[in-house]
Amino acid sequence: MNTKTNPELGARKKESYKIFDEIAGTYDLLNHTLSMGIDIYWRKKMLKHLPKKDSINALDLATGTGDVPLTLVADPRVKKITGIDLSKGMVDIGIEKVKKKGLDKKIFLMLGDGVNIPSGDAAFDLTTISFGIRNFSDPQKSLHDIHRVLKKDGRVMIMEFSIPTNFIVRNVYFFYFRHLLPFIGNIVSKHKDAYTYLNKSVEDFPYGEEFLKLMRNAGFQDLKMIPLTFGIATLYIGDKK
Repeated sequence: MNTKTNPELGARKKESYKIFDEIAGTYDLLNHTLSMGIDIYWRKKMLKHLPKKDSINALDLATGTGDVPLTLVADPRVKKITGIDLSKGMVDIGIEKVKKKGLDKKIFLMLGDGVNIPSGDAAFDLTTISFGIRNFSDPQKSLHDIHRVLKKDGRVMIMEFSIPTNFIVRNVYFFYFRHLLPFIGNIVSKHKDAYTYLNKSVEDFPYGEEFLKLMRNAGFQDLKMIPLTFGIATLYIGDKK
C-alpha cells in the first residue's frame, strides 16, 4: 500500500467534485453496471450495523446521487437523513430520485463539504460515507469533524475500496481497475480520464489497519473493519464514546 499521497492526485482531489459534475448523468448507470450490482449489496450491509438507538438522525457525506440515504431509510429507526456533497450535478439527480420515491420528508440532500461539515456539534447519531472519503482533500480532518458532529454513542460507518490480499483475486482486481474499468467508464461517460482518476485514487488511499489508525487518531473507539467480497471493499465502523 502507498501511504504517501501522489501530489498530482492530491491536487485533483481538491476539485474532484468538478469531475463528478461532468459525469453525473451517467454515474448511476456506470456505477451499477461496472460493479455488476454488487455496490447495492455492499450498501445494504450498513443496515446490519446501525447504532443501537430507537431513533436515528443520520448524516451521509459525499452522498452523490443519494444511494446511501435511500438504503438507510429502509430501517424504520432512521427518522431523518441529511446528505451533503460538493457536486451540484450529483445532488440534483439525487433530489429527483428521492422525490420520485416520495421520501423528501425524510431525506434532505444539499451542497456541503465532507471535510468541513456544515453542522453544529453533537447533531447526529450516525454518519456514513460510501466510496467518497478517498476523494476528500483531507480525510483525517474529515474524520475529526465527523467525531465532532456525532452525539455520544454515535457511530461512523465508512465503506471504501481496498486491495484484496489473495494473490489471484488481487491480480484480477488490478487488471479490472487499471484497464477494463477506466476504458469502459471513460467511453460511456464521455470524459477523457474521470475513471482513470477514480482508479488511481483507490490505489493511492490507505486501507485496512492504516485507515483504522486515521479513525483512532480522530477519537473513534471500538473500531471494526469488515472485508466485503474478498476484500475488494471494506466497511469501517467506529463509535464515539
